[in-house]
Amino acid sequence: MSIESLVSIIGSGYFQAVSDLIDRLLKQSPTRRDPVGALYYDNVYSTAIILLTVAALESYVTRLRYFKGVSQSTRYLSVPEYIRHVFPGFRLVKAVTDVFVVRDAIFHNHLWKIDFNWRPRRVTNATLVSHREDRKYRATVNMKTRRTRTLRLHVVPTRVDRRDALKVIDTVWKALLFLERQGRQFCYVSDDHVQFRHQMKLFCEVRDVLAAGI
Repeated sequence: MSIESLVSIIGSGYFQAVSDLIDRLLKQSPTRRDPVGALYYDNVYSTAIILLTVAALESYVTRLRYFKGVSQSTRYLSVPEYIRHVFPGFRLVKAVTDVFVVRDAIFHNHLWKIDFNWRPRRVTNATLVSHREDRKYRATVNMKTRRTRTLRLHVVPTRVDRRDALKVIDTVWKALLFLERQGRQFCYVSDDHVQFRHQMKLFCEVRDVLAAGI
């Protein structure tokens, strides 16, 4: 009797769910920026897309850690810092850090108290409630604009919309392709197909459909 084994990495398995969410999102018409908050459907689909997209990257980096190993000095490195530790040529550390900061803001539902006028709709004050602003957060977020410094992603969860989702997808995709170039044993996504609108498409093609719907 032969014994086989596998490593339980989900990896690109999230891309089908992300594609389904993109399809649902694009059934809603694009809207202008609202200074107070994104419209409901734009917000809920976009935040879900971001969570799953970042989960895909984290999954592949977990795979990278499996192959490359984790030492006492690298155990607590963040995802972008670990990639740069293994591959010094990685140039997306700041952008990927932005992505994870926004992921955390959504996943942990950072609370903001927002005061605004109705006509015209304008924010008069916004305060982050009950949040420990660690060094990474302070270095990454512009508290005046309430956006990240590199990608200008919204950090107020209710302001996140499809434009933020596209930026996150693009950044994660670049990071994944970088890992693929280092070796397909770490990551292989360029040929990933998903079912989208009753057709099999490359995931990068689904991204292009989202970009056209901004």
